[in-house]
Amino acid sequence: MSRWRIVVVLALVAVPFLVLAGVGSYWLWVSGLGLLVWWPMMALVALGYCLGAYWQRKQMLLRPVDMTPPAHSTERDKQAWQLIAARAKAASRLDSDKLSNPQHYLDVAQEMGRELAVHYYPNTEDLIGSLTVPEILAVVELAAHDLAEMVDRYLPGGHLLTIRDWQRAKTAADWYQRASNVLWAISAVLSPISTATRYAASRVGLSTPLKMLQQNLILWFYTAFLQRLGTYLIELYSGRLRVGARRWRELVLGEKHPKPALEADGEEPPEAARVVTLTLMGQVKAGKSSLINALLGERKAQTDVLPMTSLVERYHLSPPGIASEMVLLDTVGYGHSGPKQDQVEATREAAKQSDLLLLVLHARNPARQADLEMLRNLRTWFEGKPELKMPGVIAVMTHIDLLSPAMEWAPPYDWQHPKRPKEKSIHDALAAVEEQLGEYVAAVVPVCAAPGKVFGLEQALLPALTVRLDEAHAVSLLRCLHAEGDTRKVLKVFDQFLAVGKTIVRAVWQDLQGKTRQ
Repeated sequence: MSRWRIVVVLALVAVPFLVLAGVGSYWLWVSGLGLLVWWPMMALVALGYCLGAYWQRKQMLLRPVDMTPPAHSTERDKQAWQLIAARAKAASRLDSDKLSNPQHYLDVAQEMGRELAVHYYPNTEDLIGSLTVPEILAVVELAAHDLAEMVDRYLPGGHLLTIRDWQRAKTAADWYQRASNVLWAISAVLSPISTATRYAASRVGLSTPLKMLQQNLILWFYTAFLQRLGTYLIELYSGRLRVGARRWRELVLGEKHPKPALEADGEEPPEAARVVTLTLMGQVKAGKSSLINALLGERKAQTDVLPMTSLVERYHLSPPGIASEMVLLDTVGYGHSGPKQDQVEATREAAKQSDLLLLVLHARNPARQADLEMLRNLRTWFEGKPELKMPGVIAVMTHIDLLSPAMEWAPPYDWQHPKRPKEKSIHDALAAVEEQLGEYVAAVVPVCAAPGKVFGLEQALLPALTVRLDEAHAVSLLRCLHAEGDTRKVLKVFDQFLAVGKTIVRAVWQDLQGKTRQ
């Protein structure tokens, strides 16, 4: 449908309402009922204004744009989000004319780009020289896609709004205000007292809430613009958009996309795996093997072992009630016997490639220095990799059956509200671990993995794993994005040459077939 036909249809529909409104207003004025009818209408407007103000204050009318960093944000990303949130907070002080000016949005996009680039690369003079063209285009594609969806969803007729319409909106608003003032002046001559009353009511009951709503809508859209653009600029400067917009959506958002024509003969890119890799680490004889046996079952632990190296063994785990598949990496112990350096390095490398760490501790062994050194070394390594996140650490305190009184074993035990002596011992042992390692661990759970005495897995360990699944997936996602962005650089060049070669061969073959038929 063309634009002029739409205008004609809207005009034909609107004319009857405008005529009836004009005739009715004239009749009310002539009959002297205008003031009597006006007050109930203003009462309804006032009620609407009060409800709107209440819902807005309760964040039920226009919910504020969420500035919470995504789950996969690193500490450096969270600091960048603070810059975006500060810019959004300052938007309330901007003039409405500036917020409705398209050029202002372009200027803000450039300012945000420079601000975030300085945040991520403070010692680099050329802020965009290291970025690739596909990365920059990915930001444009992703931000434009989200903003287009917002306009289409929340702005009635937004898909018909042209740049000229946008520019004329301010002029039309000014024209309406002038026409309204002329009408009020004419009415004041005919009926000064009634007009003065109605004008005051309209300023308080109608114009003010409409202006507030208009300002809030524009401010909401501007804040959403900052949030969406800021999201993708952070992904850009953190290096996570090196995989491309399409692959980023697959990994981060879980979206499925049709395969491009040039990839018709190739393989599908790997899907974002919902697998969580756990690394069990701890000192010698801390109870790792017993814990694995309790988790998997004695028979399965012996037969379903996939060796990764001579120092790391791999198991598959599917705990009940947890949707994600888990891969368990069992590392060699460290500590008492003075392990070789390669054994310590194997544990560290496994931890660096993990999504969640299980630090196994013996309940009756108070020596935690070796564990503390391992955690410190891991934190130092991840601090040197600001694009990654250190996996969360769950301290698993085993052998709680040996705690005083050692001869007693009558689970279940409520260590959070201890009453019995055994419960008090478990509570004190957990408190000691939290005092020693609390800075490095996210949770401490008690477990008994001895055959015939298994307790604490379903009560403490599995719930602690479930709570931290989202964080573990975020750790895995960051590692996957950066690893794939690095490894695919060279491979993608070969894929591109291969695609071009296939196209050339196909064209030559079709040309030869055409000549053969002739």
